[in-house]
Amino acid sequence: MKRKITRWFLPLLLALLGVLTFVTPCLAINPPDDIDIVGVWAYRNCRETGDQLYLIEYSINYTSMPSETATTAFFGRLMDGTTELASTVPFAYFEKGYGRGVLAIYFDADDAPAWAGFYTMRFMGNPFLSWNGTIPDVSYTPFDVWQDNDLGVTKSIISSRVIYLAHELEDDWGVDVVAVSDAGKDVLTDFGLGYFINVIPYLADVAPYIYAAGQSHGSGVIAPDIPVEETRTDYADSLTANIIDTPLDLTDVATVLGVSRGALTAILYYGIVLVVLITVARKIGSYRPVMLFGGFLVIVGSFIGVPLMVAILGGLMGFGMVGWTLFYKPSQG
Repeated sequence: MKRKITRWFLPLLLALLGVLTFVTPCLAINPPDDIDIVGVWAYRNCRETGDQLYLIEYSINYTSMPSETATTAFFGRLMDGTTELASTVPFAYFEKGYGRGVLAIYFDADDAPAWAGFYTMRFMGNPFLSWNGTIPDVSYTPFDVWQDNDLGVTKSIISSRVIYLAHELEDDWGVDVVAVSDAGKDVLTDFGLGYFINVIPYLADVAPYIYAAGQSHGSGVIAPDIPVEETRTDYADSLTANIIDTPLDLTDVATVLGVSRGALTAILYYGIVLVVLITVARKIGSYRPVMLFGGFLVIVGSFIGVPLMVAILGGLMGFGMVGWTLFYKPSQG
């Protein structure tokens, strides 16, 4: 029985290592030449009484731009001490999201934290990438805070701030982001609107005075040119955010070893799982109940830092293990 168990688990181990080799790249990303939070502006009573909007202007400068987009490589975190209140990622609309850019975090009235607390905005490199050197991490506090009981006044102030930020982007990007309307007012161009609609939630509600006559107030004007494989899903983002700064975050160890955090986590986790499964199978003298449980453990990996794609492929392999265990009947020849 022991020889039979080993005969099945060795191919499984090799298959998992093959999966890790092809889907967990160990290429490292260089820190930027300069990274900064230029300013943070907080607004209350934007589209409903008691809601909050945070606008963040950032700057990421590279002499040689990395292959990863800023959406993949960086994210902002609104912090209350060591507690994360919310997080967001740059929108890779122009030059992969590098240079100047804007982040936004919105809370409706029911979910908003205490107003005007001593919060900090952190802007940092994704710790689940492999970095050449120290992971970039900058902080900004205090914020420029604005509150008015009149929602119309707040909308006007936010509109002015958006136009200000648009001018900043125009100067940095070298493209037309702001235009002058027939009434002599600064408004966003279609190109500029295509960016801010995707950055600021409920843009038409919170900043109604940035539109030119006839411009669409819909969900988007210009689709960004971002390869699908370089974007991060909300689910993957939430898994990442839940692990950062916990004992499951192996970023520092991975940096010392010169491998990606995802590869290290996957190898350690699945290696331990295989050792445990083989040990239990030898102990009880049967592989079938162990393989049923093993399929479940493979999927659990996504919740402790195994890259989502590895967990998905491992999950498919786990289903195969369960099916083989339940339905395969060796011939009695």
